[in-house]
Amino acid sequence: MSDHDRFEDTAGAYVLGALPDDERAAYVAHLASCAACQAEVEELSVAASALPMSAPAMKPPPALKARIMAEVEREAALLASAGEPRREPKPKPRWRFSWPMGAVALACVTLLLGLGAGAAVFGGGGRTVPFESAPSLAQASAELEIDGDKAVLVANGLPAPPEGQVYMVWLVGPDGKPKPTSALFKPRGDGSATASVTGLDDAEAVVVNTEESPDVTAPTSPVLMTATLS
Repeated sequence: MSDHDRFEDTAGAYVLGALPDDERAAYVAHLASCAACQAEVEELSVAASALPMSAPAMKPPPALKARIMAEVEREAALLASAGEPRREPKPKPRWRFSWPMGAVALACVTLLLGLGAGAAVFGGGGRTVPFESAPSLAQASAELEIDGDKAVLVANGLPAPPEGQVYMVWLVGPDGKPKPTSALFKPRGDGSATASVTGLDDAEAVVVNTEESPDVTAPTSPVLMTATLS
């Protein structure tokens, strides 16, 4: 392998400042005698300099991980229902850019890093309503991201439900009576959780408790979280 072949896919990581110190030193030495790599670095540097690189990075919202996991689980469920075979993970590729797509990709990566990526990936229309938690869930936080008659419950810091039980979502209508939904969930090991909720058109509140059976028609345990919609 020639010296150029060794470094031909390194320009993008170099421009982003993502190379370890030892690799960066070796690449800088290579640049001194490689016109092709010099040209690639120059092209990608133009794209990077056009972005707000000096803007302070925003800390992603705490619910970002839960949203990412929700999307991963949603896609996994779709693949399973379609009978798709499990795909083995591919080896992680090294940075590789070509012009003009290299500059476009570099711009997108840098912009997402500067903005924290959370809002850009998972944001959208609708509104967000926070849940009020019972004292037993004082360390937990949750919100309901509403879009039309649908919503996604995003929670963090939830303790595991009692043995043999799951968290269950209920809709409270104008009559004040909770109605069961199919939204049942357990938190992950880190306390994060998500659940999809539908049928919010006539709901005035969304509440969560724990149940042993999804077949109940009325809550059998106290409400632990409440999101008031109106």
